[in-house]
Amino acid sequence: MAHDEALVSSVLAESRLAVQDELERLFERRRETGYGPLYRLLSDYPFREGKGLRPAICFAACRAVGGRKEQALTSAAALELFHNAFLVHDDVEDGSRFRRGRVTLFEAHGVPIAVNVGDATNVMALGLLLRNTESLGVRKTLLILREVERMSRESVEGQAIELDWIRDSIFDLEDRDYVRMAYKKTCWYTVIAPLRIGVICGSPPGPDAPLDGELAPLIELGHLAGIAFQISDDRLNLEADEALYGKETSGDLWEGKRTVMLMHFMRTAKGATRARALRILRTPRTKKRADDVAWLLGAMTELGSLEYGRAMAAEYSARALEFESQGIPFLRENDDRRFLREMLRYVIDRLK
Repeated sequence: MAHDEALVSSVLAESRLAVQDELERLFERRRETGYGPLYRLLSDYPFREGKGLRPAICFAACRAVGGRKEQALTSAAALELFHNAFLVHDDVEDGSRFRRGRVTLFEAHGVPIAVNVGDATNVMALGLLLRNTESLGVRKTLLILREVERMSRESVEGQAIELDWIRDSIFDLEDRDYVRMAYKKTCWYTVIAPLRIGVICGSPPGPDAPLDGELAPLIELGHLAGIAFQISDDRLNLEADEALYGKETSGDLWEGKRTVMLMHFMRTAKGATRARALRILRTPRTKKRADDVAWLLGAMTELGSLEYGRAMAAEYSARALEFESQGIPFLRENDDRRFLREMLRYVIDRLK
């Protein structure tokens, strides 16, 4: 199920460039009129090399309904800022050391500064969304803000579920528990909201715009695609080359994150193997040993847990492709629709 690498790479690169140009103009204004040191830190994560998947989905959805990239530029840039704010806060919550190939803001500057940078990033994203009134009008701006409120609410609820699992040392979990958590934490802000916001940006004004009920299929499509993306991301964390992936390999095991692969392993492992795994996972990150984490990864691989995750991600990607093939009337058949389709394959094939 290989994706069209040329098309996906081209759209991702074009989207990254457009958003980075927009953000650079914004940061420059803020550095001149506000407290410069804050905005120098705030511009760190957005300009580290990332995929730019969310803006690309937003742009593609906008053009797939007949709109222009310019109509979605402000919203796409805001989505990228929201994403980076989540990353800054995630790194604090998880104690992560590396992000996109460099040390995290939390590791370099400490918790208070990192939290404040994440908060400031969210404020800047909100300011960008309010600028939509100038180009899209009040109605579309309010519709987009409603989508962002839902996206943010779902994401923090999903994060709360995951943090509670870690705090309460819960390991007896099923795939459906993971899917519920990832639907909230990942699907909304990675796929569902970018799709729906892009459609709102690019839709014709007035009665020809899709109604909220007509946008409902994008929730199911984004759900299936988002689960495939998150499982693949969790698997890459375990087995990808750190130089390509941009994060520390096996960071999820150091943090004790409940991934599909770990859940499968904990359901499958028996006796002394499961007991040793529990001891390692219940050990705080700062006291874990590298050889124990390496043993855990090896044991998971031996019991087929990584392959289980790979198969589950492929299943969700195939289901998303099948759902998309049944038709979404307001999406035109063009290169942008084709990118959205290829993106469903890309989440399985990607190396970083």
